[in-house]
Amino acid sequence: MRTLTALFLAAALAPSLAVAAPKAPDAPSVVAEQYRRVEGGRAVQVGIAQTEIETSIDVGRVAAATGGDLIGALIVSGMDDKRQRLSDSANARAEAAVAPLRDTLAGFDVDALALAATTSALSATDWFQPQGVTLSKEVSPAGRSAFAFAATTPQVAFVTWRYSLSPDFTQIRVTAEIMLQHRTKGKGTAAASPLFYRQTVTSIVQLGKRSYEPRENVALWNANQADLAKAALKAGFAENARLIPYALGLGAADVKAFTAKDREKGFGGGFYGPLVARDADNPDNLLIWTKDGLIHIRTLPAA
Repeated sequence: MRTLTALFLAAALAPSLAVAAPKAPDAPSVVAEQYRRVEGGRAVQVGIAQTEIETSIDVGRVAAATGGDLIGALIVSGMDDKRQRLSDSANARAEAAVAPLRDTLAGFDVDALALAATTSALSATDWFQPQGVTLSKEVSPAGRSAFAFAATTPQVAFVTWRYSLSPDFTQIRVTAEIMLQHRTKGKGTAAASPLFYRQTVTSIVQLGKRSYEPRENVALWNANQADLAKAALKAGFAENARLIPYALGLGAADVKAFTAKDREKGFGGGFYGPLVARDADNPDNLLIWTKDGLIHIRTLPAA
């Protein structure tokens, strides 16, 4: 019994056992100066695999103990099973809650928003020189490799979009991941050139008036033929169209300034990080820097 109790205490008091060390980024978060201006520009693939708004869940962290004996193994197995059951249950509830909003948004052309936002953003970046912008539902590494192999430009760019609701349905989040690489000269994924840039920008639009009941938040987004949800999606893509040129223009000195110890911090939408800027028209809306890239948080009027 003492062994069992000790293992549970170890799980509760040593959360580092359950969390893997973060992976090192696979590409720099700023574009090196020598890669900015290239003769012939860049072919661009706009990826958006979704056909409906995604949900997300948060079941919390289930601590896991490690041990070499049978009891330790049983505890780990039981905790893993519990987390899976919690995840399955939360997923089922989220899918049921979002169904009315998805029905109303059917036919709302999010692909067009993604294409327009990407075109606007890259056209606003004077050195980028986009040479054709192609919309694709294939966002896998193999699909990107095929695109890079077929390109005739010296570099290729991928802007991959996602849009989702937060776990409590109080936020609509629009994310763009920007990746740059040199054109692939050999065929196949193994021959693909490594990325020399990867950055993410996220726009969060959150309800000013919120409920603790997820279905009530869905109802707010869905009212009047989902006018609020459609406006939030349009605002999210438009905000990222502004953020992408800003992200592409960042240099190493900017990132160093963001991560300085004395940098003012900002908190919004459940995210915390170095404050980059506040909106001129509403200082409650802010842009912060996180390990996941730039995040802009906008709060809708409570009314």
